[in-house]
Amino acid sequence: MSRWRIDWKGDDVRRHVEDAARKGIDDTMAASSIEAKTNHPGWKNITGTAEGSIGITQPAHKEGGLIVGRWGSRAVAYFIWLELKHGAALRNAADRIYPSLRRRIKAYLR
Repeated sequence: MSRWRIDWKGDDVRRHVEDAARKGIDDTMAASSIEAKTNHPGWKNITGTAEGSIGITQPAHKEGGLIVGRWGSRAVAYFIWLELKHGAALRNAADRIYPSLRRRIKAYLR
């Protein structure tokens, strides 16, 4: 009989890391949405419809072996025109905010 005992915590660690990833991704998407809503110098807000359409469209979740989430504009057909021809609000917000993803996930791992 061995006197060594292994107390395996791998499943708990995996769940903790996945939870931190989900929360960090959701935080990053929310911050990206706010950045895009408040910073779109290529077009001017007139009715609020385009700005109001920006947000998280699918919270972070497990898809296969990945944790993914989706954000952007919902139900405003002309938003693609604004994005491609008048300033890329979503892409610019992602460029500014996505680098904070590592820090956000790390904060939830503590």
